[in-house]
Amino acid sequence: MTKRFVMSLLVLLFAGGSILSASSLSADEPAQTGSEVLGFVGEHDSVWYLKATNPLLIGGYGDNFSYDGSRVVPLKGSAEVVLDAKRDTGDMSVTIQGTIKPEKGKVYTGEIKLVYSIAEEGPAFWEGGVADFVYLHGDTGQGPPVMPKVRTFLGAWGLADVYVNGELVYEGLDGHMMYTERSRDPETRAIYNRDRTGFYSPKDPANYSIAGPLDKEIHFVAHDTVADPQNFPPHSVWIHLNFEEVFDLTYAARCGD
Repeated sequence: MTKRFVMSLLVLLFAGGSILSASSLSADEPAQTGSEVLGFVGEHDSVWYLKATNPLLIGGYGDNFSYDGSRVVPLKGSAEVVLDAKRDTGDMSVTIQGTIKPEKGKVYTGEIKLVYSIAEEGPAFWEGGVADFVYLHGDTGQGPPVMPKVRTFLGAWGLADVYVNGELVYEGLDGHMMYTERSRDPETRAIYNRDRTGFYSPKDPANYSIAGPLDKEIHFVAHDTVADPQNFPPHSVWIHLNFEEVFDLTYAARCGD
C-alpha cells in the first residue's frame, strides 16, 4: 500500500469509529435503500479499501464502450480506492502505462495517472457522492444506459485530474467509479444481450446479460461535458478503464496487515 492510501484509510477508519462487521457481497435480494434509490441488500464496513490490477482500456475516441469487445486493450497498471460510504469522503487513484486516445487528434503515451475527488452533491442515487449496494445504468434510471443494469457494491462520483508522465493534461473532468459484478465476458471482453446472439445496446437497455454475477470488476471513467457528436458518448474527451482483478483489502488494512 502507498503511504498516502494507508494514512487515508486509517483516518477514515478511526474517525468513523467503525469495525468491520461483515464483508459479504452476496446480495441478490432487491431493496429500497431510500425512498428514491433502487438498491439491493448488502453488508460491509462503511470504509472500503480496494486495490485493482489487470487494467483494460475500453475503446477510445469514437467509441468509448466497445460493446463487442473489439476495441478493448489490455494495459499495465493498478488502482487504489479508499472510500467511506457513510461520510462520503476518500481518495481514488489510477496509474496505467500505455497509450490512450481521449479526444480527436490527441494521443498520449507513457505513465497516465487519474486522481479523483468526491462530489459534494448530486442525484439521490449518488447518496452524497459515495454509494454502496445500488443498481446503476441499464433501465434503472440511475445513470445513463451506457452500461447494462449492474449491481454496484460501491460507486463514487466527482472530479478527475489526468496526468501524463507527470504533466497535468486534463483538470476537473467528470469522474465516476463503480465496483460491480462482471459485465464483460472474460474471453471476448464483450457485453452481450440476453441470449448472447448480439451485443448490449443502450437503445434496448433491458436486453442484456451479466457475464459473471459472482465475479467482480471495477470501472473508472473521466470525461468532459463539451459536445462532440462524432464521439460516443458525445463528449469531446473520454477515458474509460476497467480492472479485471479487484481485491477487497478492507479487513487486512483495518488489522494493519
